[in-house]
Amino acid sequence: MLKYLFSAAVAFTACFAQAQNNATYKEYQKTYLTYPFSDPDPIPAEKKIYPYFRFDGFALQGEEKNWTVVELENDFISVQIMPEIGGKVWTAMEKKSGKHFFYNNEVVKFRDIAMRGPWVSGGIEVNYGIIGHTPNTATPVDYLTRSNADGSVSCFVSTLDLLTRTRWVLEIKLEKDKAYFTTRSFWFNGTETEKPYYTWMNAGIPAGDDLRFLYPGNYSIGHGGEARAWPIDKEGNNLSYYAQNNFGGSKSYHILGAHSKYFGAIWEDEDFGMIHYAKRGEKLGKKIFLWAQSEQGRIWEDLLTDDSGQYVEIQSGRLFNQNQFNSSFTPFKQIGLTPFVSEHWTEYWYPFQDIGGFSHASLLGAFNLEQSQNSLSVKISPVQYISDSLKVLNKAGQVIGRAQINASPLVPFETSLLLDKGEVPAKLMLQGHVVDLLEDDAEHSLSRPVEIAEDFKEDGAYGLTLQGRDLYQFRNYQQAEEKIRAALGKDPAFLPALVEMTKLKFFRMQYDSAFNFAKKALSIDTYHGEANYYYGIAADRLSRDYDALDGFEVSALTPGFRNAAYTALCRIYLRQDNYLQAKEYALMALRTNPDNMDALQVLHILGRLQNEEELIQKTAKEITALNPLNHFRRFENYFRSPTEKNKEDFVSMIRNEMPGETYLELAIWYANLGREEESIQVLELANPNPIGQFWLAWLTRDTDPTQSNKHLMAAREQSPLMVFPFREETAHVLEWAAKAAPSWQADYYLALIYDFRGNREQAWDLMKAHGEQIDFAPFYIFKARLNEEAPLPGILPDLFTAATQDPGQWRYGRILAGTLREMGNYSESIQVLEKHFQEDRDNYIVGMDLARTHMLAGNYPEAEAILDELHVLPFEGATDARRYYRETKLMMAHNAMEGGRYEEALKKIEAAREWPNRLGVGKPYPENINEDLENLMTAMIYKETGKPEAQRKFLDQVKNKEINEENYLEMIEAVSSRRDRRMF
Repeated sequence: MLKYLFSAAVAFTACFAQAQNNATYKEYQKTYLTYPFSDPDPIPAEKKIYPYFRFDGFALQGEEKNWTVVELENDFISVQIMPEIGGKVWTAMEKKSGKHFFYNNEVVKFRDIAMRGPWVSGGIEVNYGIIGHTPNTATPVDYLTRSNADGSVSCFVSTLDLLTRTRWVLEIKLEKDKAYFTTRSFWFNGTETEKPYYTWMNAGIPAGDDLRFLYPGNYSIGHGGEARAWPIDKEGNNLSYYAQNNFGGSKSYHILGAHSKYFGAIWEDEDFGMIHYAKRGEKLGKKIFLWAQSEQGRIWEDLLTDDSGQYVEIQSGRLFNQNQFNSSFTPFKQIGLTPFVSEHWTEYWYPFQDIGGFSHASLLGAFNLEQSQNSLSVKISPVQYISDSLKVLNKAGQVIGRAQINASPLVPFETSLLLDKGEVPAKLMLQGHVVDLLEDDAEHSLSRPVEIAEDFKEDGAYGLTLQGRDLYQFRNYQQAEEKIRAALGKDPAFLPALVEMTKLKFFRMQYDSAFNFAKKALSIDTYHGEANYYYGIAADRLSRDYDALDGFEVSALTPGFRNAAYTALCRIYLRQDNYLQAKEYALMALRTNPDNMDALQVLHILGRLQNEEELIQKTAKEITALNPLNHFRRFENYFRSPTEKNKEDFVSMIRNEMPGETYLELAIWYANLGREEESIQVLELANPNPIGQFWLAWLTRDTDPTQSNKHLMAAREQSPLMVFPFREETAHVLEWAAKAAPSWQADYYLALIYDFRGNREQAWDLMKAHGEQIDFAPFYIFKARLNEEAPLPGILPDLFTAATQDPGQWRYGRILAGTLREMGNYSESIQVLEKHFQEDRDNYIVGMDLARTHMLAGNYPEAEAILDELHVLPFEGATDARRYYRETKLMMAHNAMEGGRYEEALKKIEAAREWPNRLGVGKPYPENINEDLENLMTAMIYKETGKPEAQRKFLDQVKNKEINEENYLEMIEAVSSRRDRRMF
């Protein structure tokens, strides 16, 4: 066993002492060179991001701007948070060395990366809701800072995600005596229905040739679920080294195969690194994202920063991968966030340094363990104070070594153990923590399958149902219904498909259909928990009160739906003023889910209604503990005691991008419980907006008809610009308003909701009744979009109306021009686009459309002139600008060849091979570039000019031998006539 041990600590460890200083926070303004975004799109967005809107303006030149910064600091590290940029952790620094262990972007450079456009690199970006960079990634969120009783400090950031109507809260916390900070997520679905489940933390770190990724595992999967070896690929590259990824395009690796709680990175030349740590069950997903190391990826360094260099992302997720729909054909499918469920988890982030490398990590810090034939070297970069005996265990659990350790945060510590020959250390035990030394060992690799069973039928009833379910989670409702219908076509009584169809019909607000599909499911299995639950909420919408109660009561027999069913029951009984039953079911819901925010808020209201001060205080405390930014609690304080101070406490904490949506969500929550007085007061505190006015009209329709009419008038008078209603409750209000006081505004808003919910025919019925008398251009763009059955000339009047009403808005002109181009009317299309391009020659979107239209019209010199001066700021993955550039040059070369102007043709072909960075597309590695057409054309020119050696040289460079002179004209025809996608 153990023959000899000695320990040696580097400087400062001998005078080991606990830190006495509390952590601190400060809030201040910091000036950054900023490349701002602008130009919000007034046209209702497609379903993927509706009710949000995109921004299309991105500045080429920077300007100085002050940003609000929250900084947390203790003796070891500092953490910088930007609440006006999505609440992201901007960077974090190890104080002694001054090194940042996250990518520190020294400018704020917004570029078109996220689902709404603007995004900035660096720090930690939070994402909840649906796949993609969250809609709130570049805009202000609610935030709160505080000092805690234990000497730690916290910054809470939060907002309402409109795509899911869920609220997320992130507590960024720094302990007084730890060299790590934590991010604690609380994500609550306060709606009655299942929502998409997607949440990832994306951390940016500096790239570098000495960068090594510390990711235990033996394989990786892509966004489509496809599996590959990790870290050694089939070509022998060690992908855990950044420098060995110098091939191909940008890369995403989701690492699996090891039962590991950490991942991270080390910059080996600096002997400096960082670690992310979390309970494995809380964060299954471990991803690496790399821009291509060719110019294709390097171009994004200049696009996203000035002098801070390239970055990579290391990401943590709740699921194994960021799954796209193709992943549904693998084991890695999608799941949903069930009704009234609360999700919470904690992640730890810390630096390490000066231990000569890395092998393992725990919450004590980073370790570098090296075993020679008869000794074990243990080096630790601690992140907390350690004073304990280190125990080394073998596989049998026997202690084979001990050493006393006294260490301070981020002060490297080293000890060495002399072991009997043949002893294999398996675990370290230190200060209550266990470090598994074999978690990445081949013998301990996980057996989870990464490929779908060969006999699983993707086109069978269950396969189609699963595809439909996943499409629903991706907000692709039309294709989801097609898949579910196909499943029911194969088996009309397939119960899972009936349940999924119930959800789809409920989303479409077709409550009769939802009720009937659920009813059929119950005719197959009367105790099916999910079918009973959706039967209950559909019955509730149809005012079938006893059917609703029956559905929820039976659903509660199923543990997975008990929480949701009890919550639904407590809401119904509160609405019926049955306080005793409401309280009973709220308490039952909390027994199944103590963090059920909805049930806590119902109990809080019941305490107020029944004058139970103890219940009010108890629930207020519990709500605050879960979410200190909870707006309901602050409003309740104001409602009970309407002082100016309580009013200010409520309204001042709503500081996100869309405060009106926060007020409206809370008001609707009260209205759903039959609490109309509270709902009215919430809306009266908000800045007036049309949807709020319609709601106030509906809420006061019986108690104050005169006031209700005033609100209806106000709703019609206020501008509908950038107003995008989407909630089903608002549809009910607008249906009432459209009858009570008919107006185009009510019809327009209602049509927006109908279309978003997949009821395009109903939306079209509302819109087609209105002619050209409405002075609101987006109305006509939306109307044209809905007019699917009309041939293209049939929608031109609406497009001309929009473009005429607002001639300065380039989007209306672009849509009109695109339709004209699709009709083959190139001259008119060019005329429209030319007008907008001359007004703003920096508008590369219009410039690209204009170039493309000239190409289709055969005006290649005109297209070339535009593309030779265009400066494109692309979205991620964009290639159109360079494609247009290449095709224009090749067509000009072809025309020159036809005219016998061979020298001119060669110059154009050489130009076609170029990759100008100003077009927003960097040059890939040579093996990823297809220049077959260029090489064939060059060979043909040398043939015509009598240079056979040069001809053979370029023919030899044609990789696809099916490309030859015989099909050359066919290829040129394909280049010159390539069509664009429809504008609608």
